[in-house]
Amino acid sequence: MMLRVFMQLGQIFFLFTVATKLVDIGIVVAVWWLSWYLRFTTNVFPVANGVPPIDIYSSVTLPLALIFSAVLHVIGAYRADRIKFGFRAAKKVFEGAVLSTLVLVSYLYFTEITRFSRIYLLIFGVLGFLGLILGRFFMQLAWFFISRRLISPLKVLLIGYGELLKYYLHEFESLKPYPIHWVGRLGPQASALEMETVPYLGEDNLALSTVRSKRVDKVIISFPSKDPSRYETLLKLLSHELASIKIIPDFGKFSTFTYQAGHEIGIPVLEFNVSPMDGSDRALKRLIDIVGSISFLILFAPLYGMIALLVRLSSPGPVIYSQKRMGADGKIFSMYKFRSMPLDAEKQTGAVWAIKNDGRVTKIGGFLRRTSLDELPQFFNVLKGDMSLVGPRPERPVFVEQFRDQVPRYMLRHKVRSGITGWAQIHGWRGNTCLEERINHDLFYIQNWSLLLDLKILILTPLRGFIHPNAY
Repeated sequence: MMLRVFMQLGQIFFLFTVATKLVDIGIVVAVWWLSWYLRFTTNVFPVANGVPPIDIYSSVTLPLALIFSAVLHVIGAYRADRIKFGFRAAKKVFEGAVLSTLVLVSYLYFTEITRFSRIYLLIFGVLGFLGLILGRFFMQLAWFFISRRLISPLKVLLIGYGELLKYYLHEFESLKPYPIHWVGRLGPQASALEMETVPYLGEDNLALSTVRSKRVDKVIISFPSKDPSRYETLLKLLSHELASIKIIPDFGKFSTFTYQAGHEIGIPVLEFNVSPMDGSDRALKRLIDIVGSISFLILFAPLYGMIALLVRLSSPGPVIYSQKRMGADGKIFSMYKFRSMPLDAEKQTGAVWAIKNDGRVTKIGGFLRRTSLDELPQFFNVLKGDMSLVGPRPERPVFVEQFRDQVPRYMLRHKVRSGITGWAQIHGWRGNTCLEERINHDLFYIQNWSLLLDLKILILTPLRGFIHPNAY
């Protein structure tokens, strides 16, 4: 017989999470010492200025552990769907390792303890990420052992039908956050084939007898929004049972983006059109924006000077052109571009959508537009916080007012900072192309944001984004 533990599943998972955090701290500290050994005591990386005192590096051990532990916690690396070994965990661990290393470098710079070897910090960053991933793998093996031998599977009954319940079952099966036994499903007979992996038990009027006879631990209820009346009946029917009840409301047709549950003054609420990016995601993205924009502005300063001279010689007027655009949360800001038209280009026409072979564009301006070099001053917008390196391209307010009621979900692209480049741009959806497809790509980016996705877009931008037939 399997050994059973007299603890709630939530308590067991809490202990597993704490153990994972402790393992992560141990790995980070071990990698810190391993990096010192590889950098200064082997011949792999030659030492030019002598071996620094080990005491200086050992003094950073406690701040190092605290930084990594705090950052990984803040970015959500210990959530139930991210703590176990897999792609989601790897993605969060990678983001945490990058952000923690940047915070560590900032700490070392401002405390002025000493000048740490850059090669050493690079070795530590790479090995730290690999070590944390390896730690997740071994913790996964430990959880597999614990869950199979020490935890009784939770008996779960599904009641309802529809795509949302089917999706819930599929995702839960793929994640398996804890041992579970599907007792079966109650609901309309016609939809019995939707979830073949779960046995069909009959109509939902059998809920009470099934919960009692099968000793069900948890009941999951979900019906399409067209059939909401059954919730009240089932909740009333099961109100005197010990089984916990989870409702999955189908509000998909009312939410054009996403929604989340919460509490305000003790009252349960649903909030619609919420950005999937949480506070830690936004902080990480902003940090990358600051570092990236400063680096670009310093490295390409000579290019800025050369383009400014060409623009100044092409026609009278200022080198930089400022244009009102709508950014995150509908905020209007001044977006900078190298001027590609005469000053009075829109005096007669007003705001005009970009078209190919526009006669108002100067020769230098045409070259800048075709190569997207006219967008380079927007790195100043990124540094100011008006824009991001990656995100939906900002549009002029006059066109926003025109499109917001014509194009479904158009305004939801303003849930995040606008970008110099984006998912839509590297797929060719720029210029006078299908607006609906552009919006779909923007929303895909927002819903699936990760540091890896941003890096992918930044790498592909010089290959697909700067020079493109739709750039004009």
